[in-house]
Amino acid sequence: YKAMYREKLDALKEKEGRVKLGLDKLIQGAADVEAMKVVLAAEQVKLEEATESTNRMLEGLEVSSAEAKTEGEQVAGIKARCEADAERIASEKESCASDLAKAQPFVDEANAAINSIKPAHIGEIKKLANPSDIIKLVFDCVLILFQLPLSKVQPSKITMAKTEISWFEPSFKQALQMMSSPNFLGQ
Repeated sequence: YKAMYREKLDALKEKEGRVKLGLDKLIQGAADVEAMKVVLAAEQVKLEEATESTNRMLEGLEVSSAEAKTEGEQVAGIKARCEADAERIASEKESCASDLAKAQPFVDEANAAINSIKPAHIGEIKKLANPSDIIKLVFDCVLILFQLPLSKVQPSKITMAKTEISWFEPSFKQALQMMSSPNFLGQ
């Protein structure tokens, strides 16, 4: 009977040890879960802050993206206008080059005529007491080209091709002063 009692007691002690070990593990597991809840709560706060920061950054990026898109559209519009202006300018440049090519022979001829004027020719005009009205008008034009002052505008009659025309008084006196300048032909 004692042997059986010892055998049953040992089995019960073994079961008691297992139950006690299991309870200790459950208590330890509960404590670990509580500790993890505290760590998890702290991590949850960090996660919410990170999420909020990320959302703010995303909103900022969306605004920046919208601004960049708007600016890109403006730049595209400016580029299109610049290209249109460049085409228009190229067309005008071609037209001007064509006009210049047509006018160049006349410019060359005028330069040759200017270069053919000698000081003796100017002296001859200065000696004229009363040159014809056409010569006076030509020298009014020369004064205008050199941006020199003209006489005060006063009504006058001039004769052109044997016809009397109402005009204004020519500025031949100022033209004589201009012709007396030593560098007149050099201008």
